[in-house]
Amino acid sequence: MPSARAAMLFSYRSNDLQLPPLEPNLRRLRAFVGVVQEGSVRRAADMLHLTQPTVTRAIQKLEREIGHPLFERTSTGMTATAIGLTAARRAGRALAYVRAAEDELARLPREPAAATPAHAAGAGVASPGPGCAARIVHALTSRHLQALIALSEHGTHSAAANALSLSQPAITQALSDLERLVGAPLLLRTSRGMAATAAGEILLRRGKLALAEIQACASDIAEHLGTVTGTVAIGVLPICGTLLVPRAVNRLLRDHPALHVVLVDGPYDTLLHKLREGRLDVIVGPLRDPSPAADTRQEALFDGALSVIARKDHPLAGRCGLTLAELGRCEWVLPSRETPARAIIERVMARAGLPMPDNPVEANALATLRALLMESDRVAMISRHQIYFEERGGMLAVLPIELADTARSIGMTVRADAQPPAGVQSLLDHLRAAARERLLA
Repeated sequence: MPSARAAMLFSYRSNDLQLPPLEPNLRRLRAFVGVVQEGSVRRAADMLHLTQPTVTRAIQKLEREIGHPLFERTSTGMTATAIGLTAARRAGRALAYVRAAEDELARLPREPAAATPAHAAGAGVASPGPGCAARIVHALTSRHLQALIALSEHGTHSAAANALSLSQPAITQALSDLERLVGAPLLLRTSRGMAATAAGEILLRRGKLALAEIQACASDIAEHLGTVTGTVAIGVLPICGTLLVPRAVNRLLRDHPALHVVLVDGPYDTLLHKLREGRLDVIVGPLRDPSPAADTRQEALFDGALSVIARKDHPLAGRCGLTLAELGRCEWVLPSRETPARAIIERVMARAGLPMPDNPVEANALATLRALLMESDRVAMISRHQIYFEERGGMLAVLPIELADTARSIGMTVRADAQPPAGVQSLLDHLRAAARERLLA
């Protein structure tokens, strides 16, 4: 059986148990940041309403976990070491997310609780108000957040308990304590699992960001000691999954082989949600206009246009002066309706005075698209970046048709307030450098 400590070290990027150097213990981190700010255990204990031995034990446990002293101790007080200051910056950001959650919860309107809370103890609890913030700042623990996140993602108490290597009563008790602390139900039981209330959504997003900052602390300390480690999580949209991102990742890992890189594909909205809650460091692909959320920041890397694609020996591949109208008799493969690429194609056809193709096959996956084109006379309209290797290998070809006004801005989306660890910053630099090259040369 995993130890109790191992059960608490839960990775909110991968949903797997792992053992990062810094345990996500919010109470311990509050004591640590308090000593950094006050320069004294006594003054920090007074500020946090804790006993001096409690603060001292918290500092000692952190130093044992990190393996380096966090303070220089003198007769006049305690001064943070360089490693201590590095850890304190991340810990301070994590606690700032907790305070932001408190502020948002305090602004929620007071409403009666829903009829079906995630556990019976939550029934009848009022919605949070101004008084809840002062309670949360001192009482919220990582166990609370871990139970809330696991229940939200796994849907049942048994699955959440298994993910955290805890008992079901421990999960139930943690959620019950947290809902009493907040003063409102956080999860509601539905036929499809657990659904977060408004208060639950606030704590989930801010809590995940806080835990992501704590995980990044290990990378910051490693960088200070001369090694770039940690996890770099990249959301990849199709246009960048063939060439730009793989090229940047290969160069990144040549520079920093100790990094662990995770590539995540999926619909844009899903990737954006993961980015905003700290599970992704960056999304690479077509940018949105306007920016998708106030807490994100976009950076353009290059403009990518669409081309008409077919198999190498397609009957129209050798034609000169080919027009879009002549493709009206062809069978098509189109991206799904909700994608920006589909909207561009519809605009191109409308401006040419042409109807959209009848009964097209809708496919977003490159492997599926390639197979459909290779074994038929179908055509598609996608970016050449996506078929770079198929074009070089003589499998697919670009038909000689000029398409006007299909360029779109391709780039990176990150959280606006992010302070990326060294590994993530290196990836962003490699993406910029690769985008400046002639990718299709």
